[in-house]
Amino acid sequence: MKEEFVIRPARPEDRPAMERICAHTWESGDYIQEVWDEWLAAENGPLLVVELDTVGVVSLNKVTRHPEGQFWLEGMRVDPDYRGRGIARRCLDWNLAYAREQGGRVVRLSTGDHNTTVHRMVARVGMERVTEGTLRVGPALPGGRRPAILGPEDSDAVARFWRGSPVLAAMGGLYSRDWTWRELSPAALAAMLQRGEVVAERAPDGSLAAVATIHHWPGDEEMWVGIADGEPAAVQSLALAIRAGAAGAGADNAQILLPRVPWLREAFLAAGYEPDDWDEELWVYELRLEQDEAGEGERGH
Repeated sequence: MKEEFVIRPARPEDRPAMERICAHTWESGDYIQEVWDEWLAAENGPLLVVELDTVGVVSLNKVTRHPEGQFWLEGMRVDPDYRGRGIARRCLDWNLAYAREQGGRVVRLSTGDHNTTVHRMVARVGMERVTEGTLRVGPALPGGRRPAILGPEDSDAVARFWRGSPVLAAMGGLYSRDWTWRELSPAALAAMLQRGEVVAERAPDGSLAAVATIHHWPGDEEMWVGIADGEPAAVQSLALAIRAGAAGAGADNAQILLPRVPWLREAFLAAGYEPDDWDEELWVYELRLEQDEAGEGERGH
């Protein structure tokens, strides 16, 4: 008999099924139990589950809408007993169709460098790998020199800096924020400058020798570094100053997902950013919907 399943919005009573599915994701556990309630209440895109007839919930995933028509897919989990049945593929098709219906311009996701099953699945729908990130963590540095914070008055200089950035090119025009990637667009930069989330190391003549974006939610243990570029020595100094800034913000550490740029990884290593227990490389894939054939893939059951 053919198995039937339905993709539907998650409900609070789905938590036990989620905990069962996520119990053995990694040896260190999973993060979804911690964000489940937040995702349920989120207004920036649906938290979904897959319900198989006679069995119940066997899969889940989250679709998140970012500014400027960007959609991020995350938290895809399938019960180990039900893998290999095309569930993840059908969910991906549903998610892409949803993003199109919502006027999405681009859809992205990340997955481990070893996850060949997902690599093949996303290639099937035309997603292309655009960058990668390896986690490096620097402990907070109380009492250190904090970075210079740039503001809206620096917008022209910051825009020029990133237009010529080799690191931004290596990252496919993206920066990372809380384990997601999104475009470093003029609008995104303007918002970050307004919030004090762009920091710099200045040269003696006052020009920008190194620039980085940062992000910290009050109470979080981590301060995120989204992207950094500049003269190698200045980047190292800036990375060190960000560790001091993390201490001043009450964070335990500063962390960054570094692209495959050797000198940049060396600069952050020299500034005290080292591999964490998790030392895989995340690969980032994207699909630009305006270049895709409308209607390919259908939402359904």
